[in-house]
Amino acid sequence: MKNCLKYINLLFLSCLLMGCDSFLNQEPFDDFTDEEFWKSEDQARSYMYSFYPTVFSGYGTGTAHGPFLMGQTLNDDFVSDKSQNNLQPEVVPVSDGAWSFSNIRKANYVIANVDRLPLETAGRNHWRGVARFFRACYYSNLVFTFGDVPWFDRVPVISDNKADMDYLYKDRDSRLFVDSCIMADFRYAMDSVRISDGTLQVNRYVVAGMASRFMLREGTFLKYHNIDLPMAQKCLLFAKEAAEMVMNSGKYSISGDYNALFTSDDLEGNPEILIYRKYVDGVLAHSTLAYSFTEAQAGVSKSLAEAFLTKDGLPVYVKNALWVARTQEEFFADRDPRLSLCIRPHYYVKGTNCQPFSYALSGYSWNKFMNDKLATSKEPTFAREKNVTDAPCLRYAEVLLNYAEAAYELNMLNASYPFTQADLDKSVNLIRARAGVEMPKLEMVGDQPAVGGVTFDDPMRLTLENYADGEVTSPLLWEIRRERRVELCMEGFRLNDLKRWKKLDYIWNGCNPDIRFGAYIERSDERYKKIDEEIVLTQDSVGYILRNTEKQRERPVERNYISPVPSGQIQLYKSHGYTLTQTKQWDN
Repeated sequence: MKNCLKYINLLFLSCLLMGCDSFLNQEPFDDFTDEEFWKSEDQARSYMYSFYPTVFSGYGTGTAHGPFLMGQTLNDDFVSDKSQNNLQPEVVPVSDGAWSFSNIRKANYVIANVDRLPLETAGRNHWRGVARFFRACYYSNLVFTFGDVPWFDRVPVISDNKADMDYLYKDRDSRLFVDSCIMADFRYAMDSVRISDGTLQVNRYVVAGMASRFMLREGTFLKYHNIDLPMAQKCLLFAKEAAEMVMNSGKYSISGDYNALFTSDDLEGNPEILIYRKYVDGVLAHSTLAYSFTEAQAGVSKSLAEAFLTKDGLPVYVKNALWVARTQEEFFADRDPRLSLCIRPHYYVKGTNCQPFSYALSGYSWNKFMNDKLATSKEPTFAREKNVTDAPCLRYAEVLLNYAEAAYELNMLNASYPFTQADLDKSVNLIRARAGVEMPKLEMVGDQPAVGGVTFDDPMRLTLENYADGEVTSPLLWEIRRERRVELCMEGFRLNDLKRWKKLDYIWNGCNPDIRFGAYIERSDERYKKIDEEIVLTQDSVGYILRNTEKQRERPVERNYISPVPSGQIQLYKSHGYTLTQTKQWDN
């Protein structure tokens, strides 16, 4: 088994080191003809390995991070820097690695050749389903990033034939058409991929879990950007049904150790993990653990730190709209236990004694990916670029959150899809019941959130929604989104969530000043008398650490929600006599 894992990870690593060659030029194989290669299932499996690190990147490799902890200056989970760059470049870039169809070409190549395999029909359908699953994942990201994109369902051919060239240089298809193709791919994979195909392999429930992620994202984007409500409903219904496939399988459950999900050297057998990325000493390693341990952090924002509920299940400002925790002990007392599992229950301010950890510019130091009990370990795998903790790429808690949100959004679009307490009980409340967390149930009284039968409305919702663009978030949806933010914090979801909800205003100081604030400290406290001179507090000698003291980000606009087609691609089409249409928000 260990040799197999090393082989898998060597293939993953080699794929990551490969350049992103144009799909117009790259051939799938140099040493085999199609007839020679597609001789066995092992060959099909080995070809598929190159897809895994591009979809399940985990903690990345070396110093190159995966989605975890990324985009720190671009979402409200992390404290903003002294001055913030805007979300998009001011001009259209010549190139953009996200505008790539090389992996789609590879998936189409598999689909075209899978019938060569000496397998029964079900076996061939499995590998065709895996290829279509990966194609759906790649297209989901392309659509979310660029909107309209050309749909390729076969390998383009360079030839003197005009039909081949017309296909090779086809213009962008509509977003809605591509969405329908993505759903067809996911549906085929959910029907055809094996229920189980071994450790670290895509199976039917991995397909369904990822489908719930991508279709929820697309459905809510279409809804909140008012692109197409009927298609939004189709996507959300698909997301809900895909999540239910996982939930009804009986194969997964919420783990009793939240911290272990992110700090384990071996996630095999963890009941919450649908798929993970394996790291092996001397073969494939990352630096996320070291980044959480020995390196200075930007730090968590006041916005995220205060999003964690109190132990009685209420937002921190419900009982006292002017609530301020004047000491670290007061801040962490009687809160959702996940607060201390994600943020160290001590302020790590620059200039103070932070041993054995480093400081965080906000004072809030994240520990979600670090087992602090091992902080003094001298093991070489704790060193930078040598971390081997496995990365959870898809876990059951996310699927449950996808279900809860999709079910609620469906009800908002169409009352024939009711949303009830039962939906909360089999999703959000299963997560809250996690051993070691055991938070009160989220209840609904009418359409209002409640705890113990008593309704409440978070004052922070009223504050932010008063300034934010887009549709006003209802009190109950606010709490469903809060659960997602808290449970999945720092796992790479937040920026995309804000985009799909049309809530990028949350990362604009004019709407949410808490993104530039850190911990509340008083210079009279012995612990903070020697803080670094660059530390600025909101009230000079007391107050919140203020990071954004210079130029603030401009208010987000429509083009911040979608990327332009690289100008180099438009020129490439033009040089061959074809037109590639620019994204309308950037066509000026």
